[in-house]
Amino acid sequence: MLRRLGLIVALFAVFLSFGPASAAIPSGKRVALVIGNSAYKHAVELPNPKNDAKLMAETLRAAGFTVLDGENLDKAAMTVLVDQFTEIAYDAEVAIVYYAGHGLQVDGRNYLVPVDAQLEKAAQLQTRTIPADKVLAALPPDPAVSIIILDACRDNPLARTLAKALPASRSSSMGVGLAPVQANGQSTGSGGLLIAYATDPGAVAYDGKGINSPYTAALARHLTTPGLEIQSALTRVRADVSEATGGAQRPWHNASLSREVFIGGDLKAEVQAQVPATEAKPAGDTAAASGASEVNWTVEQKLWEEASKRNTVAHYELYLQQYPSGNFATLAKLNLDQLKAVDTTEVASITPAGEASASASQVRTAVAIPDDVKLTVGTPETEATLNLDRESRIDLQLRLGALGHVTGGADGALGTKSRNAIGSWQRQNGLVETTYLTQQQHMFLVVQTDPMMPQIRAQYESQKAAIANRKAQQWQQREKPTAQRNYKKQRNGAVLEGRVRRNNPDPAGAAFMGGLIGGALGGIIGSR
Repeated sequence: MLRRLGLIVALFAVFLSFGPASAAIPSGKRVALVIGNSAYKHAVELPNPKNDAKLMAETLRAAGFTVLDGENLDKAAMTVLVDQFTEIAYDAEVAIVYYAGHGLQVDGRNYLVPVDAQLEKAAQLQTRTIPADKVLAALPPDPAVSIIILDACRDNPLARTLAKALPASRSSSMGVGLAPVQANGQSTGSGGLLIAYATDPGAVAYDGKGINSPYTAALARHLTTPGLEIQSALTRVRADVSEATGGAQRPWHNASLSREVFIGGDLKAEVQAQVPATEAKPAGDTAAASGASEVNWTVEQKLWEEASKRNTVAHYELYLQQYPSGNFATLAKLNLDQLKAVDTTEVASITPAGEASASASQVRTAVAIPDDVKLTVGTPETEATLNLDRESRIDLQLRLGALGHVTGGADGALGTKSRNAIGSWQRQNGLVETTYLTQQQHMFLVVQTDPMMPQIRAQYESQKAAIANRKAQQWQQREKPTAQRNYKKQRNGAVLEGRVRRNNPDPAGAAFMGGLIGGALGGIIGSR
């Protein structure tokens, strides 16, 4: 429990300003209701909504929200939780409702489906579901900002059962997915309402092949990014989901917000407010302030992550201005020298794919890892929260290889060699060697290796192309003799059949003899 609390505190620090931590805590109350329904009693179980709800609850708690959450709720439990949320959200500044599970629309109205819903009669639409209007009514009045996120557009067998029970006039108005709800007109003050859907109105969303749906996985990546306004975050979510589903699923949102909303904090404004005070202090005082709190390293890390991603002189100089003696100062100076040098130093070649020389490793592992990261022990459970798909596992292997830790190649399978490589990296950086990563450890590994990755990925893709080309050539070499033998069989059989026909006026007999002789000779030829 203490480790979990420490992780939440550390993650929350990402969203704090560069001044004292208490000054950056949101001034208003922020609450969230999170529900994930998977284990339906009268329909096929949905694997991911309960996992999606857990991920969103953790994400929002890390961003400073008070979260009421529940999974696999029946009608009574959902009603109780919505009522509780209505009471605590009344005086909130920002309120979020997230629901994952089955939903349906009838006559343009949306309904959320509890796990015990049985929809075999028309009246059960009212008695066995939760109208989305009830959730709207639970949101706080102006000037609050209210946000509803619905990952509830999955293919719903209960909806098809209900359609058979409804009168023809109503069943014909029963659409696929959810109906759009217009946010405009819902508020008139300085707050507003935003409603986000996992996919376009009337379309079906995908549950996903991983442990989270494509939509919720993208939400967790972008929604609480510091300095990213919520509608810009949702634009990134739409791009990610569209790419992940090949354009089959396109999230959308409808908003009537009267001000910008930063779920992860308006980092830009906070930084601008703190820069004059920071510049007025001597460099030594700035360094001391940056190390005053154990959790402040995550703020520094966020600035470094942006600098290493942009990889420009201006970004590295900004980092060094704020943290002249920071954890990444040595690496920032090294990268600055490389950018300013006439000749760009190339990263050592990797053999096999993704494994660099020890010299590159020594340069980057000189960067210190804060004590609070070292105190969190990696386990299979902490690594599971990373949601590493095959491409992410390949990326992990490439990063470990770039630092000189042998993974046996970047194949996306975290076997014994890859586990040993993780353990070697942990040992080298003063971490507890468990061979499993935490979220903080993974982020630190990313920070360490980001400047190297363009070259590493280019070499990896080049080696992949070379291997594919070699396999294609080998296949051609194997198939060519086979094709030649088949051609000889066909040609010799045809020649023999023609001879038999000329010598035998009986067509049926000619065909029989030609086939017999051709097959026999073909077998002889093939056996050579």
